[in-house]
Amino acid sequence: MNKWIKILNHRDFVLTLALIVGLVMGERVQFLAEISVYTLALVMVFATTGFSFKNWWPLQNALQPIGWSVLLNYVVFGLAIIGLGWVFFRHEPNTPYYFGIILLAAAPPGPSVIPFATMLRGDDNFSVTGVFGLHLVAMLLTPVMLLVFLGDSMINPIAILKIMVQLIVIPLIISRFLRHPRVLPKVNYAKDTIIKWGFFLVIVPIMGMSASIFFSQPVPVLIMSAIFFLTMYVMGFGYHVMMDKLKFRRPFLISSTLMMVTKSSAFSAVAAFTFFRHEPAVALPSAIVSVFVTLFIIFYSLFLKWYERDRKPTE
Repeated sequence: MNKWIKILNHRDFVLTLALIVGLVMGERVQFLAEISVYTLALVMVFATTGFSFKNWWPLQNALQPIGWSVLLNYVVFGLAIIGLGWVFFRHEPNTPYYFGIILLAAAPPGPSVIPFATMLRGDDNFSVTGVFGLHLVAMLLTPVMLLVFLGDSMINPIAILKIMVQLIVIPLIISRFLRHPRVLPKVNYAKDTIIKWGFFLVIVPIMGMSASIFFSQPVPVLIMSAIFFLTMYVMGFGYHVMMDKLKFRRPFLISSTLMMVTKSSAFSAVAAFTFFRHEPAVALPSAIVSVFVTLFIIFYSLFLKWYERDRKPTE
């Protein structure tokens, strides 16, 4: 019995099930889209309980990982998908897809960077500091990017700042209370399960609201899939190889590669549901990235086994 419970509660099973349920249910999961901002906020409350600002002292411990993370996640990866999105989707009737790519590029990194990096023996300090640091940096970067690429006529910067407060500031404040010594052990016991199934409730409407487009608009889906394959897999694996040749340590390579290619599709989807409620195509890039992120950890681990097969990595 315990074996089956572990299988049913395994991260890969839960995320894969979310993709399937969303595609099967379609727009019948719209009610989940309407509460997705609250669902993701709950996930962020529990995801941030393991973070302590004490880890950022001395300040150098925080500045270097955050600087690397901004460069990789926002500058390299973000501008790459914006550039490719501009080439293929800037004209009518494809502009909703371009808006969705902008929302994705402006999103902070996904919290999944942390467990993925731990599983592959990455640099935990880099992962944790980068993820939470960029969520705070995103309070400034995300509204600025949306203003620059979409203009205030599409999304009011104050409105996106409100979303950032709901999804980052308030959960971070609440999580401080859950770090009380008497409460934290119970929180840690339930945290992984709540986060996994919370993401399930966010991913299902992402896929569901985009399901009809998946099957009726194969060309945009294939083009976006090619964009994310190039930027996530080709760029990601290429970055790993290049940085390894430069003698960077393996734990840093693992965590920084994941940091570069992992965007919070949940955040960008929530923004799409909030600001483009009647245009489901805007959430399509988030739906496709949800699939690609789920598969990335599988293929990245296989890549590492192949790449390190006949050589000793720099630990």
